Amino acid sequence: MPEQPPANQVHQLRVVVEAADYEAAVALYRDVLDLRPQAAFQGEGGARVVILDAGRATLEIANPAQREMIDRVEVGRPVSPHIRLAFQVDRAEAATDALVAGGAALVAPPTRTPWNSLNSRLETPGDLQITLFQELAERPADPEPAGGRLPFALVDVFGDGPLTGNPLAVVDLTGWPGTVPEAWYAAVARELNQSETTFVLPGRDGATRELRSFTAGGVEVFGAGHNALGAWWWLFETGRVARPGPGGAVVQLIGTERLPVAVGADGLLELRQTAARFGAYADPELVARAVGLGRDDVSDLFAPQVADTGAAHLMVPLRARDALAAATPDRAALIALAEALDFEGVYLAWLDPNATGARAHTRFFNPRMGLDEDPATGTAAGPLAALLHRDGRLGPDRTLTIVQGEAMGRPSTIRATLDGDGVVSVAGGGHVTLTGALHPPAA
Repeated sequence: MPEQPPANQVHQLRVVVEAADYEAAVALYRDVLDLRPQAAFQGEGGARVVILDAGRATLEIANPAQREMIDRVEVGRPVSPHIRLAFQVDRAEAATDALVAGGAALVAPPTRTPWNSLNSRLETPGDLQITLFQELAERPADPEPAGGRLPFALVDVFGDGPLTGNPLAVVDLTGWPGTVPEAWYAAVARELNQSETTFVLPGRDGATRELRSFTAGGVEVFGAGHNALGAWWWLFETGRVARPGPGGAVVQLIGTERLPVAVGADGLLELRQTAARFGAYADPELVARAVGLGRDDVSDLFAPQVADTGAAHLMVPLRARDALAAATPDRAALIALAEALDFEGVYLAWLDPNATGARAHTRFFNPRMGLDEDPATGTAAGPLAALLHRDGRLGPDRTLTIVQGEAMGRPSTIRATLDGDGVVSVAGGGHVTLTGALHPPAA
């Protein structure tokens, strides 16, 4: 006699949803997501129902901590209702675009998760929040958080190719479940010994990701420059975050600022900075002495002044390119000047009078933050462009091209452009030159 199955054996999981806009819900799931009808019925009083085949069904039961972690990875903030549907698809990006075109509202674009899937989040008719997920067949080229290791990369930012520009170390902490001691960030930055090391954290407060950056001296710095551009270049290149399409952007949280990151038509990343703020003026004689130059080397193009589009730096115009090359900073004098006027670094700039369009050659010194010289500084390029625009020294395109790093053998090019509101975005590219795995902080 054949064995009888248990009386409580489940043969099918069926999710029953009440949709006020029945037609819109059916059209989205049946026609756009291609869930095939199994049956449809009509009843008294206009009652209607359709049963759609959603493939294999599973019931996922998660505790509050798991739900919070998934929201943090996929969206960057708590958004999940008590019940959420998840559909496995072959192409998450295409399916997401199709659902949005069909009437769904995008909550978060496709994002690569630490467990190697591509997940997006949407609100759909029927008041359903759904996840689309694509299981990725291949692992990324660099390690994911597994076996107690954290992935990191070295990215050359604003250069013309590998081993040019400004190297940035990036560490991905989005998949790390534990807490990170504050002292660990600075210790890792000192160990990696780059001008800056950026740590990528799960997003919050509406941001796709949070970034924290520390200099080789272990000092935390803010603003959207090479520290942010290099991180996003790696995140996009490895698929950890889906690259936004035309007109789209992701949002980064740096300090308290939520700032968009877009991809330009030329493929360069465009980082919007904060509105410019102009601060104290500096005595040209004191500035010249602090960088090993004479007073006559400082130009009268504008008075040396502190400017800030995310980080405060002192802008100093020079008369000649030779003076730029000859600058030899006095660390103690620069630190004293920076502390007196409350800025971070000093940005020496020579404007090329023969260039087509506004073009500056620059050098940046920031010993106050533990950085002697930097080969490319987006957080200083932005204030320089804003100051020149304020003084009417940019062309109709409101764009400044900046060449930096020549004295260090690390040539870099930064493009800074102001929008109609006078807010600067800096643009540039990157090259991933090294990937590896980092031991996590001790418990």
